[in-house]
Amino acid sequence: MRVTVPQSLLLDGALWVRPAHVPTHLHLLELGRPDLRFTAVPPCLRIEDLSANGLRITLMDPKTLGQNLDMLKSGPCLVFLHLKLSQPLSAVEDRPLSLLLGVTPVAVREEEDGQLVVALNILYRGQPDRDDKSLTFFYVAKYPIRELAAWCDEVTLMDRVPQRPIARGLRMDRFLLELDTVLTQAESQAAGAIQDQGQ
Repeated sequence: MRVTVPQSLLLDGALWVRPAHVPTHLHLLELGRPDLRFTAVPPCLRIEDLSANGLRITLMDPKTLGQNLDMLKSGPCLVFLHLKLSQPLSAVEDRPLSLLLGVTPVAVREEEDGQLVVALNILYRGQPDRDDKSLTFFYVAKYPIRELAAWCDEVTLMDRVPQRPIARGLRMDRFLLELDTVLTQAESQAAGAIQDQGQ
């Protein structure tokens, strides 16, 4: 099931564009610095939709990928994509879904405003090793990632269940999201107060 991803659920992530290959084992030193790091605010990458098998992203300023932009747009390549997604409904909101995926572009479209829309198929999942700062990759194209499928199910239920209570204290691991929430609530209350005065 493919779902639209609320930007507020994207905590942070990173993207690496590499030549096409079959990943097996990768140390963090081999992975290297990402071509792009992103957070929900300000949005330099937007997840348009997501499923357990693939996703569609928009890069707001694709030139930030530097020399790897050409590889993403025209050549066969493998993209390592790290996503940290806030849990939409579950009680373990302090344990976000964190994945490192090996994805491959299946369609790339340049928009008139310079943004780049990329459709990606999920082929591999990186699992952290217990004794080393490295990852072992597993082919998951035929076996969708269970946690990601469950996450997508929760997103579809978001509008149908009561919102969970907002934590009273400030959480630094969600600082920008906390800021957005507080400001949005204040603006909503101020608009409601103005509307009440006008009646």
